[in-house]
Amino acid sequence: MNVDELAAEFTREGFVVLRNVLDARQIAPINRAIERDLAACPAEWARFSDSFIQAVDLLPRCEEFDGLIENPVVLELLRQLLGSDVTFEELSVILRNPTKEGSDHKSWHRDIVRDFERRFEINAISVVYYLTDVTEQDHCFSIIPGTHERRAEMRPEDVVPGMEVDLLAPAGSAILFHARCLHSGKLKPESRQRRTVHLYYSKASLPRTSEWSSMPERLRGPLYTKAGRTDVMEGTGRKPRGLAAGLPLLEVLREAQRRAAVA
Repeated sequence: MNVDELAAEFTREGFVVLRNVLDARQIAPINRAIERDLAACPAEWARFSDSFIQAVDLLPRCEEFDGLIENPVVLELLRQLLGSDVTFEELSVILRNPTKEGSDHKSWHRDIVRDFERRFEINAISVVYYLTDVTEQDHCFSIIPGTHERRAEMRPEDVVPGMEVDLLAPAGSAILFHARCLHSGKLKPESRQRRTVHLYYSKASLPRTSEWSSMPERLRGPLYTKAGRTDVMEGTGRKPRGLAAGLPLLEVLREAQRRAAVA
């Protein structure tokens, strides 16, 4: 499909799958950077469970992710959807390890803002790069189509099995989805480790959606105009204020999610 057709599909369903955006030569250095950072900076990786590990501020330590932020194929579609003032917001890496757990710890949710009455404040697009193959046997990303617009009245507790679409794709694929769409992780008992990189984009004219990812000096230009901005939406992207110094990253992230849920 061309970019106009992809944009139309995204507008209708709230997501689109771009296969083979990255090749093996592009994926390999990113995986090496993840392994290096896990070994060198273990405290920067939050372990929510045996199956869910996340790092939210890799850019100051890892230049290997820069090309994902500026991938021309993805940016062309983002500019079609968000306009010429598209801005980068956040990058994180999630590892989903093999597990016997039966459900994802987040369950069905919308990103950035958890308060159902504030859902239309969510105006960001997430890009998820698959660094490993995601087959029917693997942990996968599931989404409820249309819950960004025509089905935006749906609450997380309204979801029943069978409504969802499981997004299966080979390593190197990119998933674009509206952050207002209901989505969740789906755990599979025989899964291999799944590796994904999660990026968020919004518009320069809107408040920053997240302050978790630092933007080092090498990342400058129109795409990075949110660097240093202090007008941050109240939600999961806002770092909790008033916490004790030295609190582990896991506890800080959990407190951000708790505050977003009760805001």
